[in-house]
Amino acid sequence: MAQVASEVRRRLQSLEDIRHLLRSIRAMSAIRWRRARARLQSAQEYAAAVDRQLALATTFPTPLTRGARNSRRTASEAEKLALSTSTALSVNPVERSVGLIALTSDRGLCGTFNVGLVAHALDFIERERERGKEIKVIALGEYGERFFRRADCELLHTQRFPLTHAISFVEARDIIARVKRFYETRAFDTLYLIYNQFISFGRYQRVEVRLLPPDLTTVWRSQKPGLAEKTQFLVLGTPPQALQDFLLWEHLAMQVYLALIESMVSEQGARLQTMDAAIANLDERVEGLQLQYHAIRQESITREVLEVQSNTQRTQRS
Repeated sequence: MAQVASEVRRRLQSLEDIRHLLRSIRAMSAIRWRRARARLQSAQEYAAAVDRQLALATTFPTPLTRGARNSRRTASEAEKLALSTSTALSVNPVERSVGLIALTSDRGLCGTFNVGLVAHALDFIERERERGKEIKVIALGEYGERFFRRADCELLHTQRFPLTHAISFVEARDIIARVKRFYETRAFDTLYLIYNQFISFGRYQRVEVRLLPPDLTTVWRSQKPGLAEKTQFLVLGTPPQALQDFLLWEHLAMQVYLALIESMVSEQGARLQTMDAAIANLDERVEGLQLQYHAIRQESITREVLEVQSNTQRTQRS
C-alpha cells in the first residue's frame, strides 16, 4: 500500500512539473501573440500606402503596364485590361514550372496549424503536376522544410523562424530578393503563396495567393473611384517605369511580410488554445490522481486504526 501511494505521489509531482512547463509556454505565446498582433496593424497600414502608390504609378502608360491604367481610360476598361497587365509584368508568360512558398511554423504544439497547411500544399502540388507542371518549393519554417524533404519535393530555398525571433520587414525583402532572382533566371514561371491567414483569436483560414505574375486588379479596385483622373497631371521625379518596378516588388514584399505576421499571429493563437486544452486535460488527470491518493491514504489510515484496536483488545484479554 505504501508503495502504491508513493507511486501516485511521484506521478502527481510529474504532472505538476508538466503543468508548470505548459503555463510557461502559454505565457510566452500570449506575449508573442500580442506583439505580432500589434505589428500586423502597422504592417497593414504600410501595405495600404504601398498599394495606393502602386495604383497611382500604374496610371502612367509604360511598356511595363501597357498603359492599362492610363488616366484616359475608364475604370471598366482598366479592369478588362487587368489580365493583360499581369501578363506584361511577367517574364515568362508560358507556364512550365510553378513555384510554391509554403509558410509553416518552426515548432509544433500548435494543434492542426501545420498539418492542415501542408495537406493543402500537397493538394496544390498534385493538382499542378496533373497539369504537367514542374513544382519547386520555397519552405519558410522548419516544419515545412522537414515535411517537403520527406515528400521528395524540390526545394529552392528554406528558412527557419525560431520562436524567440521577431519577424522583420528586412527578412521579407531578403526573401523577395531571392524570389526575384529565381523568377528572372526562370526557375519558375508562376509563384503561389500558401499560409494561414489570421481572422480572429483562435481562428484562421488557409489562403492560396498568386504572387507572380502579379494580379493588380485587387489593388486597383481597392482604391477610391476617380483616383486616376485626379492624378492626371501628377509630376514624378523618377521615370515611371522605374517607379512602377520598385513599387511592384515593394507590393510583393509587403504581401510576404503580411503573410509572415498573420501566420505568426495564427500560430501563437493556435498554440494558446492547444496549451489551454492541455492544461485542462492535465487538471482532470491531477484531480483523478488526487482522489486516488486520498483513497489509498484513507484506506491505509483505516487499516492502521484497526490494527491498533486489535492489538489493544489482545492486550486487555491477556
